[in-house]
Amino acid sequence: MAVSAFFSKIHFTVFASSRWKHSAVALGLISLQFLPYCLLWDNAYIRIHDTLEGIDYILLFRSGLIFDYSDGAVLEQILGGLPRKAVKTGWSVVALWHGFFGLYWGYLLNFITVHTIALAGMYLVLKDHFLQNGQEKIALGVAVIFSWVPFFTMLGISVAGQPVLAWALLNLLPKNNRVIHQKKWVSWGIITLFPFYSDIVWAGLPLLFLAGLAWLVFIFHKKQERDFWNQLKQIGHWKVPFALIWMALIFICLNFQLFEISFLDISFDSHREEYSYFYNKPLSWSSSLVQAVHVFFLSHYHVGVFFGGVVLMALGQATWDSYNDWRFKYLIGAIACLCVFYGCYNWVVWFGGNWFPLLVSFKFERVVVVLPFLWLIVFALALTKIKKKLLVNCLFLVQLAIGIMAHDEFQHNVRQLLGLAKKPNFKEFFDEKLFSEIAQHIGQPQHSYKVVNLGIHPAVAQFNGFYTLDGHSSLYRLSYKHQFRKIMEDEISKNEVVQKEFDHFGNRCYLFSSELGKDYTAFYQHKNQRVPVKELKLNTNALQALNGDYLLSSVEVGNAEEIGIRLEKVFEREDSYWRIYLYVVTPRKLIN
Repeated sequence: MAVSAFFSKIHFTVFASSRWKHSAVALGLISLQFLPYCLLWDNAYIRIHDTLEGIDYILLFRSGLIFDYSDGAVLEQILGGLPRKAVKTGWSVVALWHGFFGLYWGYLLNFITVHTIALAGMYLVLKDHFLQNGQEKIALGVAVIFSWVPFFTMLGISVAGQPVLAWALLNLLPKNNRVIHQKKWVSWGIITLFPFYSDIVWAGLPLLFLAGLAWLVFIFHKKQERDFWNQLKQIGHWKVPFALIWMALIFICLNFQLFEISFLDISFDSHREEYSYFYNKPLSWSSSLVQAVHVFFLSHYHVGVFFGGVVLMALGQATWDSYNDWRFKYLIGAIACLCVFYGCYNWVVWFGGNWFPLLVSFKFERVVVVLPFLWLIVFALALTKIKKKLLVNCLFLVQLAIGIMAHDEFQHNVRQLLGLAKKPNFKEFFDEKLFSEIAQHIGQPQHSYKVVNLGIHPAVAQFNGFYTLDGHSSLYRLSYKHQFRKIMEDEISKNEVVQKEFDHFGNRCYLFSSELGKDYTAFYQHKNQRVPVKELKLNTNALQALNGDYLLSSVEVGNAEEIGIRLEKVFEREDSYWRIYLYVVTPRKLIN
């Protein structure tokens, strides 16, 4: 007995040691993506698109309006004065990160938290609900891969938190013997807190719909069991839909200002009334097929780029008995249906958009937000059905390598460390020293004058305290859009692509140039690029009507005097990314 007990203890110690070793490797792999930030500090690159180009949370905290939803509350720094109700909710964990730690450190701490939740959540849901005992290594490996998905962390855990939310909802199902009673209280806590750390557009609407649909599929699958209909009468089977209703109510309460200004405030004329779903999506079956195939293999940029080809390879190597597993059938079927729906959504809008405007406003095609999560559930199940361990390890490493290569921020930061940067890093992008010199030269309180930007994101000026007529917003007044358009109506008429971008999309209420175009590089022109705008058609009458006093431009305007702007001074530092031309709006030679 003593010998048996001794060897049992040895076995437990070795197993526990192995598990800790795997956990240490997993933490090391996920920490690798945090390393460049630790080495570069604020010289690290942070995604500009839909991240640094909109700094609403910082502006809300600085202005003291983060929790002020009164009718007279206006965020003066953006778009000449944007109603507070049109800006994001302040009841957000992402907002608190930025409010307490500033833009850079708030982003970094949020980034680390989001990716860590992705790792923990995926491990838990696989271990407790999809895999068998003894398959924790696969669960941990797939969780590491999920943690490397390049999430848009400004959306919180909208994507990264799906596994932990699924874990919580699955815990509520009756007769789940693998989950102890105490975990159900943790589950209700996660369900309650999830809306505070996610986006209602990218998480609330699509996830609630899909989770409800998944519950109905579960009911349909289980209805073949004996006495199921008697069991269904029990409260246990209704905990999941009750939890979804509870989440929906929390989402509505947290974002009540969005619903109020969108549906109840008839005085607010949203610029989205002119939004055209087809401005950059051709209506053709071939285009629909291409979009469906693209999102099937590569997911969606805002969701997080993920390559599904390796998962299909794993499925091809799985044993035949895996194809009798109902979970494979439902998951693959769900992925295929979501991709087809995404590809054909333009036809849905074409047929029903006039009768149901919400099809355009809310873009229900965003249900593809669950694709990385579903793909990796399939991947984990497929790996358990492959008998050759070497092949399992190879597939894991290939998928992880692809995930690392798809991580755009990590790639840009590696280039930054190697001195091969292609985009401005955080410090270069906002360049506080340079813009402080501009503010000092103007010599007036920044709230007393308004600026407009050319070849530079308005968020740069806003971060440095300037009050801008332009800005990035998903909701602002249509009347203001029309006023702003008058400033550059002759200019954008020279470039149909640019004109469509503003007229039919309009979230970027920017001063566009037909020569610079609308690509993202048009708004961070490096000082050494030296690409002057030769002929800018600017209506300074319309600019002055909006109280515009200065133009901050990263490019030289060749016909400045002709259009009624005068070059005041050129600002440049040896270590700066920008060369900023400060133009003063003058009343002479105005173009009608």
